[in-house]
Amino acid sequence: MPAQPVADSDVPAERTVDYSSVTLSQVIMPVHAGPGGAYAHGGEIIKLMDTAAGLAALRHCQFSVVTLRVEGINFLHPIRVGNYVEVEAKLTYTSRSTMEIQVQVTTEDVKIAKKWEALTAYFVFVALDPDGAPQEVPPLIVRNESERQLFQAGEERHNTCRIDDHYRTLCAID
Repeated sequence: MPAQPVADSDVPAERTVDYSSVTLSQVIMPVHAGPGGAYAHGGEIIKLMDTAAGLAALRHCQFSVVTLRVEGINFLHPIRVGNYVEVEAKLTYTSRSTMEIQVQVTTEDVKIAKKWEALTAYFVFVALDPDGAPQEVPPLIVRNESERQLFQAGEERHNTCRIDDHYRTLCAID
């Protein structure tokens, strides 16, 4: 049986960026290391980022969510075993059923009290109804110029990417 459209009254009220922001933190242990043993495995960091982004999306819409796309993962600095990492996730844009979440990873070498940005990426999540169909999400309230600029940039990214008939993401390369 096809999913029924959700009535407007079922869509939660609009929410602010701060409402759904998430910070996760973790010490990188040997179990998180790549084959060389000294540095964090990139997949472990991406998993932590995806978890933070998914929690921010879930907080915003309060429906089941799944990762649709990840954009712009660039490791700026290596993360060593023993480093402390903080992963901050915040919504930057919402469409009808998708949410873009900016995820920033900051790393600290606690022994020398030095912090640096390790990487930033954008995760796009889609909200799903109980039947697995896209679900309308609350609008995002932007309250300041920084949030407005992030929203506009997210809208531009959203407008240059689309899903084709075979569910492949197609993004403009301009």
